[in-house]
Amino acid sequence: MKIIKRITTLLSSVAILLLCLGSASASPSSALRQYKDGKFEQALKEYEQLLEKKADDPRLHFNAGAAAYRDGQFNEAVKQFDQALNSPDLKLQELGYYNRGNSLFNLGERSPQPDQRTSAWEKALKDYGLSLKLNPQDADAKFNQEFVKKKLEELKQQQQQQNQQNKDNKDNKDNKDQQNQNQNQQQNQQNQQSKKDENQQQQNQQQQQQQQQNSQQNQQGQKQEDQKQQQAAKQSQEQKDKQQQQQQAQAARQKKDESEQNSNEMAEASAAGQMTPQQARQLLDAQKGEEKMLPVKPEGKPVDHSKPFKDW
Repeated sequence: MKIIKRITTLLSSVAILLLCLGSASASPSSALRQYKDGKFEQALKEYEQLLEKKADDPRLHFNAGAAAYRDGQFNEAVKQFDQALNSPDLKLQELGYYNRGNSLFNLGERSPQPDQRTSAWEKALKDYGLSLKLNPQDADAKFNQEFVKKKLEELKQQQQQQNQQNKDNKDNKDNKDQQNQNQNQQQNQQNQQSKKDENQQQQNQQQQQQQQQNSQQNQQGQKQEDQKQQQAAKQSQEQKDKQQQQQQAQAARQKKDESEQNSNEMAEASAAGQMTPQQARQLLDAQKGEEKMLPVKPEGKPVDHSKPFKDW
């Protein structure tokens, strides 16, 4: 039985246990050649074929884990190293913990999720501790343990910074959202006020237009009413003038009739020699109002009005 311990480029040491069953069986030797030639996937397949016949052999599981690790199949490596830990050989257990720690570290490093990375690295750190309990002098295990501790501290600091940055971003986003909300509310209020003012202005304009229309209608109605009143007044005045003219004409006719009657009476009286001085004056006045025409000269003897009139 031969144990080979190799040093990786990132962490230290991936160990492989080579199983030598003698010249009677060439399969383990073929798997070893594949491993040494860098054909890790083919080596893994041959170790898996061997495990089909001897599934409880911790050494085959260890070597299959080493081939899977070098091929980058870290999940398969963790599974095979788990089975190798069932060995009663303490040295094999030490190497199993060590290489499972390496596999877990690489799984965590590949994980994009910080929580999964932290979990994988914490398990790797625990495996390095178990390996050091079995072999406290293992410098590679101690180096890897300190290396992973530092990586975990850096990761936690990054997570804290990221959480703080996320919190700050969230606070900034919340503040920005609140500012946007306030601005939107303010803009909405301004829009509503502007719309309200516009509506009020339109209402005022409509009221002014309605008032102007009402005023024009009132003025037009008043004008029509004034025209009606003027027309009625004119008609009334014309009627009054007509009535007055009629009354004047009637009065003139009456006066003319009276004058004519007086003239006739005076003429008769004069003809009979019975005209008094008063009747003579009335006759003269009537004659003045009727184009100053003198009465017809009475026939007969003139009457002396200076003497008393005797009617006996």
